[in-house]
This record gives sequence, structure tokens and C-alpha cells, in this order.
Amino acid sequence: MIHMIDFHSHILHQIDDGSRSIEQSVQMLKLTAESDVDKIIATPHFYATRQDPEAFITKRKERYSELLDAVRDSDGLPEIGLGAEVAYFEGISDCDYLSEFKIQNTNLILLEMPMNEWNERIIREVSSIYEKHQIVPVIAHIDRYMKIMRRKNIVECFDGCPVFIQANASFFADFFSRRTALKMLSDGRIHLLGSDCHNTDSRRPNLGAALEIIRRRLGTTATDRIEEFSSLADSGGSRITEVHFR
Repeated sequence: MIHMIDFHSHILHQIDDGSRSIEQSVQMLKLTAESDVDKIIATPHFYATRQDPEAFITKRKERYSELLDAVRDSDGLPEIGLGAEVAYFEGISDCDYLSEFKIQNTNLILLEMPMNEWNERIIREVSSIYEKHQIVPVIAHIDRYMKIMRRKNIVECFDGCPVFIQANASFFADFFSRRTALKMLSDGRIHLLGSDCHNTDSRRPNLGAALEIIRRRLGTTATDRIEEFSSLADSGGSRITEVHFR
């Protein structure tokens, strides 16, 4: 039974700016296990303007298989799921290979949004991903867009079209952003968590620290809600209508 899932990581080796080696990937998995995380989704960066999708998919499959082989006889490590962090691009909703980037066994896709204020065209394009493909966008690291979007309720921007909002653990761990993060979580404006880990030092797996802060400040009801959303997302997103998007 899956309880806590890290929905955003760069744990695959030598595919993006994340793990530099398979040995580092294994160490990252061990650190993830110490955070009581049951499953971690490998989401390497994909940039349509710079990368050939077929080459990326082939390389991702190879790296994933290598990592699974490396930990096959290890006990106590989290399950590893496969996905991608897809950078937004014009025409993404008409992309014929979009389903290749879904989080494994789900109808969810992790999106890295533009680092400028999202206009109506961008929001309409993201909404169309669900309308055209029945793929539910997961907005990656919402904390990075707070100033850009001037703290708007980003879920409401999509006018009822289902989206999940993912926040990085650092949003809760950082003293200066913690209050905002906890308020957004309490208000139902954050659904999923991720470490966005890249290595074992400067950007290490840190979901456990965030969960401890959430438990201490908001109680176990809040962490139970995160687990519920994680389970809902991991089930494939087919029960998406059960989420009360705000």
C-alpha cells in the first residue's frame, strides 16, 4: 500500500542535470528511504525545443532499467516510478507523443511552466491537455511561480479544468516561505509534494523534513490529506473528479 510519494525527482543518472552516476542515484534512493517515502517518481527534464523525443525516451528507458538492476537485491528502498518533467512549449496540447511522458501507469504529466506571467493563451494551452488527451497536468514546483503569478490561486486560473499542484519540500523547509506554503496546503491549493532532488549534497532528497514541519504545524490531518492525494494520483488519476479543486 503506497502512502507517501515523492512526485518530482532527478534521480536517473546521466540524463539531465540530476544524478551524475548510478552510484549517486542509489545513495539518493537511500536518503529518500530515510524520509519514509514509499515511492519516488523519476522525472528527468525534457525540453521539446532542444531534444529529440524518441532519443530522450530511449535514453530514459535505458537509465531506468540500469537503476532498477542496481537496486534489485536491495531491501527497504522506495519503489521507483517513471515520468518526465516536461517544459511547457507552444502547441503542447497538440503534441502527438505527449502520452509518452505521462507518469507511469497514470494519466498525469508533470509540467514545468514558463518563468514569466502566464497569459490566457498559455493557460488555455495547458487546459487543453486534459480536454484533448484526458491527461491531467501536474504543475511542477508551484513555489517558483509565486512572485510571477503574484500569489494568485493558480488552480482557479484553469477555470475548473483539473490540475494537480506540486510543491517542493524546500517551500516548507525555508523559514521565509514556510508560512505561505502551510497556508496554501491548508487551503487545498497544494496537492502533491516532491523533493526535486538532483544530487546528494546541495539538492538532496529532503521530503522528510517538509513532512515533519507539516505534521508539527498542521497536524496529522494535513499529512493524511497529502497521502490521500498521492494515492489518488498514483491510482491513475481515474478518480480525478473526487478532488475538490479550488
